[in-house]
Amino acid sequence: MNTRFIETFILLAKVRNVREVARQMHTTPGTVSMRIKKLEESLGVTLFDWDFKTLELTVKGARLVSYAEHVVEAAQAFERAAAPQTHSGRIRLGVNETVVLTVLPEFMRIAERVMPGVQIDFSVELTQNLRERLIMRELDLIVHVSGEHAPFIHSEELMEVSQHWIAKPKPISVDTPIAQVLKRQLITQMRNTVPYELVSNMVQELGSRYGMTSSEIRLSGTPSLAAMINLVKIGLGVGIMPAVLVLKELESGELIQLPYPATPPTRMSLSHMRNASPIVTDTAELLRKVCRRYCERQAPEQMRFSGYIG
Repeated sequence: MNTRFIETFILLAKVRNVREVARQMHTTPGTVSMRIKKLEESLGVTLFDWDFKTLELTVKGARLVSYAEHVVEAAQAFERAAAPQTHSGRIRLGVNETVVLTVLPEFMRIAERVMPGVQIDFSVELTQNLRERLIMRELDLIVHVSGEHAPFIHSEELMEVSQHWIAKPKPISVDTPIAQVLKRQLITQMRNTVPYELVSNMVQELGSRYGMTSSEIRLSGTPSLAAMINLVKIGLGVGIMPAVLVLKELESGELIQLPYPATPPTRMSLSHMRNASPIVTDTAELLRKVCRRYCERQAPEQMRFSGYIG
């Protein structure tokens, strides 16, 4: 039985609001509803009475809340027992912004529980800076866009993220021809990065199919994913970005995903020095597990775990 589903049930029983539960668990209302439905199917009971205005526990659901809490407590105790008990100290973790907006919140929450003696300080930087700081031993562990690395660095594949066309509806719709959208302002990630180059190559190829010159295509790179999302929300451009970053907006209809080709996925890796201490390698293992769990909840065409499965 999936303990994540049980955690969702407990929180929904207390909050009684699907959107608020989704916000707190860093997921979507649709995912919350799916988890409850799956849990009900596995138990063979109805946990909630749903209608358009209220959400109430059934009699059976109310009886099961305390049992659910015991299950989660037992699972957490199991994780703590399995975690290294002697670790204490400080880990300097470096990540890029995609990780901050996806995996990092869940990782920090679980790390605090299973590695209570470890203080994790994290930095958010571009891949080039992350690699340099790892080599300089200013960081202990990094998650970055995959690429060449020094022989004294251990690096392993972690996940793949694709970029999709995201727009504010009206005047653009899912039926708008791509030739029209190519004439609008396009926004993607920062120049001189792998994601930017993937988008630029794709857009230039598409433009040539429709008789457009390079100078006619307006593609801008932004230094911040959060800034790009805001620009797209207010209609100042069509974003080519990881759709996984705007799941809530897509579900609410605030933004739409256009049915155009996605970029080849950006591969991301986890790296640390080969002679890293046990506290670093154990933190890396936990990060790998959290990333796998996170990716499994996403659509594979948006985000896919590509790391080692032990």
